[in-house]
Amino acid sequence: MVAKKTGPAEGEETSLALSASGSYTPAAITPERAYKWLRNIHLATQIENLQVQIFPGRPDIWVEDADGEHDETLTTWIKETFEKCRAYPAMQIAWYETVAFGASVKSPGYVRRGGKLELQEIRSLPAHTFSMYPGHGDIQNELMPGIIINDKGETEIWQTQGTGLKQVQIQNGVIITDPTAPKPAGEAYAAPVYPIIAAIDFANKASDQQVNRVGAPSIFPMLESGGQVLETWAKSFVKNWGKNTSYVIPPGVSFPDVKIRESKTAAERLEMLIKWIESYFNPTTVLQKGNSMGASDKGAAQIWANYIGGTQAWIEEAFEDFFKPLLTANGYEDYNVRIELKRPNIDRSAEMREQVETGIKGRSISKEEIRRNLSELELDEYTPELEMQVKDQYPEIVSAGFGNLVGEDVEAETQKRLEALHDEARKAVIEIAKKAAGG
Repeated sequence: MVAKKTGPAEGEETSLALSASGSYTPAAITPERAYKWLRNIHLATQIENLQVQIFPGRPDIWVEDADGEHDETLTTWIKETFEKCRAYPAMQIAWYETVAFGASVKSPGYVRRGGKLELQEIRSLPAHTFSMYPGHGDIQNELMPGIIINDKGETEIWQTQGTGLKQVQIQNGVIITDPTAPKPAGEAYAAPVYPIIAAIDFANKASDQQVNRVGAPSIFPMLESGGQVLETWAKSFVKNWGKNTSYVIPPGVSFPDVKIRESKTAAERLEMLIKWIESYFNPTTVLQKGNSMGASDKGAAQIWANYIGGTQAWIEEAFEDFFKPLLTANGYEDYNVRIELKRPNIDRSAEMREQVETGIKGRSISKEEIRRNLSELELDEYTPELEMQVKDQYPEIVSAGFGNLVGEDVEAETQKRLEALHDEARKAVIEIAKKAAGG
């Protein structure tokens, strides 16, 4: 939802103090529980690990004209505005909230100074402050019921402010969410994990109980004779027995072995639940053993890079929209703002060297082509012109004909000499490739 106004920012930035039950429950996910579960160490670790890769540092920012040429003056202005508005932290908050709640709400504040439209701030309105239903309309996200579609089909944004009893409609608001989300208020990426966190809390408590029982195992006093004194003692023992207590056993009391043994069920279940979370946040699990795609370090790196790059792309586009009105309103209709986070770097040196070597063996690659294309090694189509370049650069190699093997009618000594020359040339070009690739 794009802001309808170019006025001051709206809404309250301060967080609400939310209360949440500490006990395990299979009940529906609520904003309060999500707010609590996000602080679970297992989920927080996965989110943190992703965040440092999606946001490895401040992005590159530039302004380009209709021809794609950089405009240095406008670039300087937009960069300064970007920093002044603390847009980089706002980008990180937007991503975090889409993971946690499904969407992030921003309110941009535009002002005019000397006839020039400027962006003064990008206010981040905490996602969990949209946790109260305004009483009308269709809820678009169970974790942000303050965002609804009214009977006219319009999106409304209602923020809970102050002590949590006051709701205010945000008119100048922008909803940022993953564009693949099915509804305007998005869908929390972490939603499938929240029930697992609840189960982990339950398993942790069961593990704690088991640890206590190791120090004070379950034992059962048996009264060999009746009497009020022994009965009173037995009740006190059962109530107060623990790893930090000790008792003098009176005559007439014994402790039979009822064959109850502690198991590792709670700990094993806890380990399984944690692995589920780690697997959910790891897109490379598609390459696990048994998958038809096959597993490899290179394949996993490429999938990971695609995942990170795809996430970065929609965040960049969302924040470019905050700056485009500045160009349009100030007479630069055909100019565009570009924001680009650093993409993951995949080491392709081994792959490139293999391609170079294959090209040399096939007599189909020149030194100039290697130098020009080594960064990604997207080789041009093999043409007569390229063939002449290869002949000029490696005349000894091609003297016996253009093919992977020298002619069968060549004498043995001549064949050995040609193979030696080919090997020498191959090593020379490989060395060029290594230097260009930094290897």
